[in-house]
Amino acid sequence: MDISSTRNQVIDYAPCRYSGSRLWFRGPLRSLRTSYVACLGGCGVYGRYVTRPWSQQLEMSIGRTVVNLGVENSGIDAFVNDPGALSTAANARVTLIQLTGAHNTSNRFYATHPRRNDRFLKASQSLASLYPEMDFTEVHFTRHLLTSLHDICPQRFGIVVEEVQNAWQARMRSLIAQMNGDVFLLWFAAQAFPDVVDGLTENELFLTRATVGPLAMHVKKLIEVVPKTWRADDEFLDVPEIEMSRAAHLPGPKAHREVAEAVAQAIIPALQ
Repeated sequence: MDISSTRNQVIDYAPCRYSGSRLWFRGPLRSLRTSYVACLGGCGVYGRYVTRPWSQQLEMSIGRTVVNLGVENSGIDAFVNDPGALSTAANARVTLIQLTGAHNTSNRFYATHPRRNDRFLKASQSLASLYPEMDFTEVHFTRHLLTSLHDICPQRFGIVVEEVQNAWQARMRSLIAQMNGDVFLLWFAAQAFPDVVDGLTENELFLTRATVGPLAMHVKKLIEVVPKTWRADDEFLDVPEIEMSRAAHLPGPKAHREVAEAVAQAIIPALQ
């Protein structure tokens, strides 16, 4: 029998919504009637191509309801702009916020889509003045925008990076301030937390220790997880053939298992 015919190419992500949110989250739908843990973030929380994402494993480990509020390709704006998601996260006993790329945050240079934060909407007059030679009409995604700006002038690009980082910090402080329970930040990535901005190859652009550091006083802890295995060769059985390249950039089952264990160890004291 051909191995492709034995693959389970359909994972039921059971899309659901909470508290009137306009965002779709990964289910099954969890009850919010009792004390629960909320997990906010992007692809690293959602768990595409993973049968049991780390939020589900965490629920089994700690014996508490865990709500997966991951939105693929989102930045922090997706949650700040959505009252339903915000209230769901705010009412959690513990809220985990995955640190996602600052580049998907609207700022004084460019605006992103309020829900699909990786989508570029428009450049401000300030950015047009800083880069008069740039044609923004064919740009649809933030990473494409930033790559083009960097290629045109790396020196001026530093001004953009600083503005994006400042906007992200402000948005994160606003989000954290609205949480009623304990807040933990989560670095879940294939590489260690960077000390400086190093090009445009990382998934979580422009996040450095200096950028995140000022948030430490507002949260319980920063949990750092860099899995030994991001995605192993034998973890593609639930991935359709045409989506292999996409899956290679996302964490696999072993990585989700590792982060679930680290998060459980960190938050259990806060739940007692």
